[in-house]
Amino acid sequence: MKSFPFYLAHGAGAGHNNTFLKLLCDAISKQRQQTVVPVTFSYMKQQELTGKRRPPPRFNTLIPEYARCIENEEACIVAGKSMGGRVATQLSHLPMTKAVVCFGFPFYPAGKPEKHRLAFLEELQVPCLIIQGTRDALGSYDWVTQQSLPDNVNIIWIEGADHDFKTQKKYNRSIDEIILDLAVQTKSWLEKNT
Repeated sequence: MKSFPFYLAHGAGAGHNNTFLKLLCDAISKQRQQTVVPVTFSYMKQQELTGKRRPPPRFNTLIPEYARCIENEEACIVAGKSMGGRVATQLSHLPMTKAVVCFGFPFYPAGKPEKHRLAFLEELQVPCLIIQGTRDALGSYDWVTQQSLPDNVNIIWIEGADHDFKTQKKYNRSIDEIILDLAVQTKSWLEKNT
């Protein structure tokens, strides 16, 4: 069975030139034996062209931009790092979206769990995988595990990892090992859920 094309959007501050995203795309491509399709929002393209950092535009403008990237697919997986994953969750109603994968879902702005974004997960119409570090400042293990999440949302926890999947020395895991783990877990979950 052919696996569905896998689209991956970047986070708010770093595009696909970011080392972590490059390594993640490579690892997922190797695991699934097909190239990951990077989704770069127009504000990030401008940032990469000019070298000037820009904040993302209003969130709602990113959703149709991602949707245009997949409009010619019959079936695909939409994924993203942080903000990119948040955008991906808003595409689950599209007929070609078969699953959503989020690497470090921004459950709330850092230090502000009262401004949570759980509503983004409530309307999901397809299976959703969130891979989250237990020390993620935008969605810690202690907070997330106390929330009521929809049945079609699965969370895989990476022990000791932060929002960028870096771990403290005591865990003795390199970023390369963690990225391989993310790719293996993604492939395994997709095989069971799509």
